[in-house]
Amino acid sequence: MQARQVDDRLNLLPVPTGQYERCSLPITIEYSDSLLDAIYDTATEPELWPSVLTQIADLTGSQGGILFGQSFGARRVYFDYNGRLSGECNQAYKERHVQNPWNDAMQRQPVGRVVLSDEVVSLASLQPTLFYDEVLRPQDVAHNVMIALAARDDFCVAFNLCRSTRQGQVSAEQQESMGKLVPHLRRAIGLAYRIEGYRALRAGQYHVLDRLAVGVVLLDRRSRVLYASAAARAYDTADGPLSLRRNSITARSPSHAQRLAALISAALLGAPSASMSIPRSDDGRLLTILVISARGKDVGRLGDLHLPDAAVMLFIVDPANRFGIPPAWLMDAYGLTHGETRVALAVSSGLSIPETAQQLRLSPNTIKTHLRRVFAKTGTNRQAELAQLMTSIGLISGLGGADNAS
Repeated sequence: MQARQVDDRLNLLPVPTGQYERCSLPITIEYSDSLLDAIYDTATEPELWPSVLTQIADLTGSQGGILFGQSFGARRVYFDYNGRLSGECNQAYKERHVQNPWNDAMQRQPVGRVVLSDEVVSLASLQPTLFYDEVLRPQDVAHNVMIALAARDDFCVAFNLCRSTRQGQVSAEQQESMGKLVPHLRRAIGLAYRIEGYRALRAGQYHVLDRLAVGVVLLDRRSRVLYASAAARAYDTADGPLSLRRNSITARSPSHAQRLAALISAALLGAPSASMSIPRSDDGRLLTILVISARGKDVGRLGDLHLPDAAVMLFIVDPANRFGIPPAWLMDAYGLTHGETRVALAVSSGLSIPETAQQLRLSPNTIKTHLRRVFAKTGTNRQAELAQLMTSIGLISGLGGADNAS
């Protein structure tokens, strides 16, 4: 997911205080298939987030919703999507209030938990703060439903549903209902960060899929293989971990075959993504298989590939694989410049800053400057995190490849 600023033109006016009464809301919240589809579509079309957040706010009778990707330590927002909240107040938040009582409390909460602001910070203790005076009070926000959707060290992707004094907090039943939305929100965020190979599906480029280090397999509603990329087919050998025979995919190990079949069956029923590990028979190295159901616009895009019956997508990742996507794709995925891409590839391959400077014939200070920009654009904070991110989506390649990106 590339860092970007919210376009204020997408922000609508805040809902007038008192428009929604808690007594008029349903005890539980029902989420339509169209909303769930839209949530999944944000993985490849993040500009849909403002509309999705507004729909969730409407369902819960709230002022609006907002999604942040932010670093608590750096006190910086790397990306944000605003659903009907004040753009001016949001800017004040990003400039001066990333560290605030709500965020301080959320750093101690586990990922995926639905947290009501009043449970961790009382409104009375919040009101005397500059955060309340500059960010919350001007848009009549007094309560918040907060969910950490993903976290790594001090970087967090957080969903916030803001409510006025009159609206109050959501009920316990509604809080439980919102918990059912969490797996879908988390899955969308995970896809946006980790499955850059899906960009090839959008473009309908089979030759691109065959060059991916990540194996891609598409199944129909009967679990039959519609398409398997070159990387996926490479695991189907006499002593390989997978079998792609007779229009089906299975693991050669009976226990792993049973687990894979169960994940595929769950995906066919629309379950959120799930993953498993399977050892290679030659060296025992673990492969990761991510199983995802095709939803929403996925179906249309796969139809453009002449695969209208595609229902399940499998991604097969070998973390030790060092054969990567051309650097130009990395530049496109994260908005990196040529110079930033060369530095990212070098440090992700294990080189230190002095070694990278010597290899690229640049000063250490220039390397550090490029690296700071790479961290900001990829939502990482350290070289180890950057290497993990790139390896997980098969983007590592040699320095020689980076030099060919021009």
